[in-house]
Amino acid sequence: MTGSTLSTRHLYRAVHRFWYPTAMAFFINGVAFGGWAALVPRAIARLDADEGTFGLMLLGMGIGAVLAMAFSGRLIARFGASPLIRVSLAIFLASYIAVSISSTWALFVLALLLFGAAGGLMDVAMNAYASDVEMHMNWRVMASFHGMWSVGGLVGAAAVGAMLAVVSDLTQALILCALLVILFLTCQHDLIPLRHKGDGKAGPRFAINRIALTLGILAAICFSAEGAVRDWSSLFLTSEVRTSIDRAGWGFASFSATMALGRLSGDWLRLRFGEQRVIITSCVVAVLGFLMAVLLTDYLAVVAGFALVGLGLSNIVPILISAAGRSNTPGSSIAFVVAFGYAGYLASPPALGLIAGQSSLGTMFLVVAASCVAMAVGWVLIERR
Repeated sequence: MTGSTLSTRHLYRAVHRFWYPTAMAFFINGVAFGGWAALVPRAIARLDADEGTFGLMLLGMGIGAVLAMAFSGRLIARFGASPLIRVSLAIFLASYIAVSISSTWALFVLALLLFGAAGGLMDVAMNAYASDVEMHMNWRVMASFHGMWSVGGLVGAAAVGAMLAVVSDLTQALILCALLVILFLTCQHDLIPLRHKGDGKAGPRFAINRIALTLGILAAICFSAEGAVRDWSSLFLTSEVRTSIDRAGWGFASFSATMALGRLSGDWLRLRFGEQRVIITSCVVAVLGFLMAVLLTDYLAVVAGFALVGLGLSNIVPILISAAGRSNTPGSSIAFVVAFGYAGYLASPPALGLIAGQSSLGTMFLVVAASCVAMAVGWVLIERR
């Protein structure tokens, strides 16, 4: 009984001191990105842009993310992950306000550049810190952190969508950022420096080999698929399904909700069925979700389709990051996989915007569905190696 009590107390302290503040960082990052997803239709209307032009403007977000990630490994090695989480969050929220109110193309692209850079740097820092926490706790918790990001995406999309129906763009941005700052201040003091053995002096460098490169390519495909839902689902619901702006955010909200559910059970699924079965099944579910969203015209059915996509994509990135973390240089390998994933997000908006502009948003989502098939094939090749 005493041993059990001590074990329970130790687990509670570990969760409270290490898991909770890390999970809150993921949650806050997800809320901001979820809020951005709900802002897309309003931003397009404010800038009077079409899908192709808006896709080119989204390039600024990807460029900012990749530029920041190019230096993330060295910055983490020099300053540690926790200070970078704090600094990048401050810039991230400030740029969210700018994105919400920018009325000219130049200011909007600049705001997107900062938004992507800060969000990308925070993403790498969070994942590096999460890897340290996982090793420190000696417990698989990576999927749960990504699950909290998805919960944040759900909350952000739903909250901003509701606020936009009653308040101005600036007001919703100030309210959202104020609440997130308060939340972060309640737990940021527990983001203490953690270091694990095994990375040594290789921390600032990317551990690039054939497997790491393949993992990075798969991450790029998955990031672009997630980004397609985040950036275009609201516009798809308003333009193709003809729903109102205040209801458009529920496409991404449902996507985030099912992604959170999938990721919170992801570690158990991986242990029970194996990584290959989980990824192949996940890709099949994502393809079915995209087909459902494109081929059905009812609002609830389309939202359910995006929810199915979220369930399908939920555990792919955590498995890829976990696989990178099993290398001899986990910190740098994780940074490489995440950075390469954002490179995919960098390349996808203009390409997807061009497809949507020349055909339709539905055709664009079908192309993304085809890329999910490629992910399944790529993982099978990794398993064989």
